Amino acid sequence: MRATKKARMRRTLAALTALLAAGLAGCSKEQPEATSGGTGDKAPAANAAAPQLAGAKKKIVFVFKVGGISYSEACRQGAQQANDDPNLNVTVEYQAPAEGTSEKQVDIINQAVVGHADAIVVSPVDAKAIVPALDKAAAAGIQVFTWDSDAPDSKRLFYVAAVDDVQIGVDIGDALAKAMEKKGKALIFSGQRTAENLNAHVRGIEQALRKYPGITILQPYIYNDDDKNKATTMAVQALQAHPDATGIACSNSPSPPAAGEALRKLNLIGKVKVWGLALPSETKPYLLDGSVTGLYLWDPARLTYLTAKLVADALHGKMPQDGETLPGVEGRLSVKGPLVTLPLRLEITKDNVEKLTF
Repeated sequence: MRATKKARMRRTLAALTALLAAGLAGCSKEQPEATSGGTGDKAPAANAAAPQLAGAKKKIVFVFKVGGISYSEACRQGAQQANDDPNLNVTVEYQAPAEGTSEKQVDIINQAVVGHADAIVVSPVDAKAIVPALDKAAAAGIQVFTWDSDAPDSKRLFYVAAVDDVQIGVDIGDALAKAMEKKGKALIFSGQRTAENLNAHVRGIEQALRKYPGITILQPYIYNDDDKNKATTMAVQALQAHPDATGIACSNSPSPPAAGEALRKLNLIGKVKVWGLALPSETKPYLLDGSVTGLYLWDPARLTYLTAKLVADALHGKMPQDGETLPGVEGRLSVKGPLVTLPLRLEITKDNVEKLTF
């Protein structure tokens, strides 16, 4: 029995030794995963985490004026494209309130601050009312930008526009004047009274139409708050109030299709010319039947995607430069202080509307 007992002790000791050896071997295999470069040398925890932090995605939150309109949905597509582009390495959120008010935009901005966004990009409903919220976000260490419409008195780093906001109004006014044969009476339709970009478009329209002595600008201007139903109702009312109108200039995207629908209802197609800014997809039937004469615009999805790219670059210390080119974009950036203008203007008529996909 004594021999058997000694044998059992030897077997137990051997098993313990084997377990200890296995444990040490396991530790030596796990150790390289916590080191730098897989060399087996120990690295400080901060160094081990550094590559992950350097590659961390930045969070960009876009805040548009209002949801539920085609232009906003096109911008959403551009934000999604940026979110899905691995080359940008960003997480992009797109928010558009159901009601187009600065109060709703402020709520979204405040949520983005609480959500630790790295950048907030806003198309303000009201260029003045949005300033405190933008400046509060900037004070919290968030980089603030504007796109599509500006808040020039805020602490935004730069504003991205698809075109020169005043010049596009001039282009609309000149095109309408030509269609009106430089004579007649013109109505002006717009969206929110407080939107910086729309007011700049209107100033350009005024500048252009005033060059033609034979054209009278009718008052008051029609502001439809970017509401599609309201825009159509107001267009019908304006044409009924001014039966001698022969032209309509539109500074916001709901207005041209609303004007076209009003001309259809009042049997005025061909008698009143319409030029403005609108998506080809929502205006195509009106262009084809002549109730809308022509449009100038840009691809809102492309504008938003390119803005996301410029903002992503800025988050990594690369600011846009005057004369810079962007991949896939004909023409060069115009950078004048904080104003960044992209070369995206398109002329849209019945001749090319069916070729456009936005």
